[in-house]
Amino acid sequence: MSKELFEIASKNLYDKMLFDGVKGIMQYKPFFDSYWEEKPKMVFCNYENWGYQNHEKPTLLTYEDFEWWFNEKITKGKSRTAHYTVVFANALQKIIKEFPSITFTVSDMRKSYSKCSELYKSMKNVMYMNLRPTSAKGNNQEIDATHNIIRKYKNEMKAYLEALDADIFVLSSKDAANLYNFILDLSGNSLLKFNRSVCLHGTKLFSVYHFRFPKYNYWYKKIMEIANCWYNK
Repeated sequence: MSKELFEIASKNLYDKMLFDGVKGIMQYKPFFDSYWEEKPKMVFCNYENWGYQNHEKPTLLTYEDFEWWFNEKITKGKSRTAHYTVVFANALQKIIKEFPSITFTVSDMRKSYSKCSELYKSMKNVMYMNLRPTSAKGNNQEIDATHNIIRKYKNEMKAYLEALDADIFVLSSKDAANLYNFILDLSGNSLLKFNRSVCLHGTKLFSVYHFRFPKYNYWYKKIMEIANCWYNK
């Protein structure tokens, strides 16, 4: 896959939703083109965002806008999910670079929470997204609404996700794993079970608990699992 193929798949998804008059469309793509040259290419996918549901035009999440999600939302008490996701993503990148001689510890991971500048920079070459392609109305998981929108645009979502050509794809929350299986038509040995992992056409998929609440020991263990899986493929 390539940036060009991803742009086509992305445009097909958003154009169809716009044609159908869908409001609150969230447009996600790698923050910078450097994503396409990364090895491994990493995607960090949460369930849904909220607060943009009445927007008539699609909202593109840029690197600069993400800084507000990551930084300002946490200080205003609105959402911790993005910040903790970045803590995880930063730790994973550090450990993969160090592997197998790991010096980065659980304690380092905890301390990194307040190092906002360092954390923010770590997201330059990765993809951050939510599986639901539209905004929710509030910060409570809207499972029915999410299932409805994904069922309607299943084919476009499948092409979009495949075009990311990720080496490592991390999905948070139990229902995200269920929806990913539905979108990609996974079954049998290819099925992604919650809190487990599976390899699919070169992409290593990892299901984790939702990032809203800190689970540092669990995250560190999961990161070591991902790093081991990547280097022993």
